[in-house]
Amino acid sequence: MITMTAFTLGVDAATSFRTHCLEALSKAVKIDLPERIDKNIDNDSTWSFAGKQLRVRTNAYGDVSHIGYKLFDSHWIKDYEALPLLDFIERYALEQDVHIENVDKTEEASRKNVTFIEGNASMLRLRTPDIPFTINEKERREYSVKWGKGGNKVCMIIPADYQLITGTNAIELENIFERDVRRLSSVLIADTLPNGWNDSEISRSDSLVIASNGYYLSQMIRSDLYMYEVSGKSHISLDTSKPLQSVNNILLTGCCNKEIPVELTIDKYGYIKTDIEISWQQFMLYCQQENCKFYLGIKSFTEETITATLFAVNYKMAYNHMISLKFPLSILYKGEGKMKGTLYAYTPLHNISEQFFFNNLNQDDSEH
Repeated sequence: MITMTAFTLGVDAATSFRTHCLEALSKAVKIDLPERIDKNIDNDSTWSFAGKQLRVRTNAYGDVSHIGYKLFDSHWIKDYEALPLLDFIERYALEQDVHIENVDKTEEASRKNVTFIEGNASMLRLRTPDIPFTINEKERREYSVKWGKGGNKVCMIIPADYQLITGTNAIELENIFERDVRRLSSVLIADTLPNGWNDSEISRSDSLVIASNGYYLSQMIRSDLYMYEVSGKSHISLDTSKPLQSVNNILLTGCCNKEIPVELTIDKYGYIKTDIEISWQQFMLYCQQENCKFYLGIKSFTEETITATLFAVNYKMAYNHMISLKFPLSILYKGEGKMKGTLYAYTPLHNISEQFFFNNLNQDDSEH
C-alpha cells in the first residue's frame, strides 16, 4: 500500500487561534503576531511580557495553539505525552499577570479548581526551565507538579480535566472537532503496525499475527489487530474472506486501499446535532494527532452490514470520543458505499468514579 503524508489546507487570513481563550490572551498581552504564521512552530525567543520570555506555539493547521511563559525546557517538552498539561501551566502563569477583558480573576480562579499545596499562583512566573521539577499522575484524576526546595517550593494539583486544561467548554471543543477534522487532508494509511500498537501484546493463531492493546470498559470492546507476515514484517489483513476481522482492522486503523466516506452526525451539548461528511481516514488522523488509543466493540454482523462502536481514548487528558457506526460490507467487497456514524466528542472521564471503571472492566463476558 502506498503511504501518503498528511498535510493541511491553509488560506491567506489574519492570525487564527485554536481557542477563544488564546485569542483573548493574545489581545491582553498585546503580542504582535504576524498575519501569516507557520504551522507547527514552537517559538520561545521572539516575544516577552513583563520581562519574562514567552512561548508561542502553532499547530498543524497554523492556528496559535499555545501562549504562555517559558517555564519548561523546549527540547524536553516536545516528547512529553501530556503536553497540554505543560501548556496549561505556562498559560496559567501568564494569566496571573494580565488583565483579560470581561474576565473576573477571582471568579475564574475558583472555577479552575487548581489547588496549591505549597506556594501560590504568583510564584509560577519565577519558575525557569533549569529548576528541577517532578510530575506525578493519577490516571484520569489529577496531576501533581512540584518545583524547587525550601521557601522557593511550589506544589500544585491540577485536575485531569481537558476543558480546564485547554480553557474551553464542551461546546467549543465540539466546534473545534467539527472545524479541524475537515481541515485535514484525507490520505491512505499504511498497512504496517501503527505507532499506537508498538507496545502491544503479540500472539499467533494459525497464519495470523494478533497485536492487542487489551480492552476498554468491557472484554467485548477490544483493541486487537489481525495481521499477516511477509519476510518478517507484519501487515494489516484486509481479506474479503474474513470480513469481520477486516472491518475490525479498518475501523481501528483507517487502513484501506481507498478513502472511505462517512456521513457523520455530531451529537452536541444542548441537544444540537450537526451533520458533516468526512473520510474515515480524516477521523482517524484527527484522533491520532491527539494521541488517542482505539477500542472497538462489534454490535451486529449481517451479510450486508456491520454495526460497531469505536472509542478513541485519551488517557492522559481523561476524555474519549465515542462513535456508533454502520459499515456496509460493499465497501470491503466492491469499494463502494458510505459509512454512517454518530459521534459524541470529548466526553470527560475525570469525574467518573473508579468503581464504575472497576465494575465494567471486571464484568463477565456472559453479561454482554
